[in-house]
Amino acid sequence: MRKINLYRISIWLLIFLIPIAGQSQNKFEYNVALDEIPAAGFYKIDLSPQVVAKCNPGLGDIRIFDEDGKQVSYILKNDLQVFKKENLTEFSIVKNSKEKDNQTHIVLKNTSGKPVNNLLLFIKNMDANRTISITGSDDTTNWFIIKENINLENAFNNDSENSIKTLSFPPSNYKYFQLIILGKNVIPFNIIRAGVYNEEAVFGKYIQIPKPFINQKDSSDKKSYVLLQFDDSYQVNKIIIDAEGVKYFKRNFSVYSGNKSNYDFLLDGYLSSDSPNSFIINSRKNSLLLTINNEDNMPLKVKAVEAFQLNISLLTYLQANKKYHLYFGDSTAQSPKYD
Repeated sequence: MRKINLYRISIWLLIFLIPIAGQSQNKFEYNVALDEIPAAGFYKIDLSPQVVAKCNPGLGDIRIFDEDGKQVSYILKNDLQVFKKENLTEFSIVKNSKEKDNQTHIVLKNTSGKPVNNLLLFIKNMDANRTISITGSDDTTNWFIIKENINLENAFNNDSENSIKTLSFPPSNYKYFQLIILGKNVIPFNIIRAGVYNEEAVFGKYIQIPKPFINQKDSSDKKSYVLLQFDDSYQVNKIIIDAEGVKYFKRNFSVYSGNKSNYDFLLDGYLSSDSPNSFIINSRKNSLLLTINNEDNMPLKVKAVEAFQLNISLLTYLQANKKYHLYFGDSTAQSPKYD
């Protein structure tokens, strides 16, 4: 299979949002010309906050058209704040043979570089019971017991010619693991590969949104009302608040999202003098309202606010030397249905 080449096309500046007049592409209000395509393949198109702000909620009005007016299918990808990524670290099979004790010894090299507490065995289907012991070594000469008398029962899969077995044992950082199939002259099972699954947290990428205009009012009700006014209805997924006041402070505050005088509650939190004051939200309005509870303290001063959108992109297959345009901004458009 040919390796998929992801070529990043960034769409950033508002000046590239071109209002459409007299175009044939339905009722789309805007279009963006994509960069020149150097070679046929899969491409990743990152959508800037300015583009997303002009799209319908859910982004169902985005279309890609080629120079002949033909629609090109795509996959919409939204980064998550945090997601788990799993991958298999495969352990090489150093040896698989019958030894002097007339038992089969399978030696695996720990390529993970860290302690492990389980092994995944990919074996050919078998309808039989086998018992194994696991030992560990750093030099393949001196072996030490880790776990013994592990039963592998009827290891077969009706849907595939192979099956997967998980062996759990105490955390061990040996460079080599040895599986001994117990029993003299017992016919061994056929191990194809082995390894461990690693799970890691992957954090989504953020794109900064143009900074909002800040209007703060300190009221006699012991609260500060801070209006953050954006120049468009951006998708806001995170805000970082820079506030100052007394040397040490920790103030309860709330965040609301809205347009003009209609605001919806988003979250409660604390502004603190010893934290980055970063907050995860989900807003698609052109303004945010912060209400800070000062109690009997001097009001805080919100100096600056940075806002961010989680990365949103399109994955599509494009042909070389063809011109493509991205169309969006049709309030009547429905989400496309592609294969």
